[in-house]
Amino acid sequence: MSGWKHNLQLLDLEAEARIEITCRTCGYVCHARAGRLLADERNAFLYLDELEARLRCRARGCHGHVRIALSAETETEGFQGGLS
Repeated sequence: MSGWKHNLQLLDLEAEARIEITCRTCGYVCHARAGRLLADERNAFLYLDELEARLRCRARGCHGHVRIALSAETETEGFQGGLS
């Protein structure tokens, strides 16, 4: 299976990149910086799909599987007008 998570390593991300981590079991959502995840040597050369399989939910008593997504820190703006 190939997808964006299979093609992208954690090392490819900037240290300040935000990763959204969502639990598939309880729905708990947290954010982590790529630099913090890279601080653990075991994560250094992982592709994002491998990292997703390794991570577990941090909510008390859950420890379920998680889904990761890259968070965009730019503000989005609504559609402002029509044709000029």
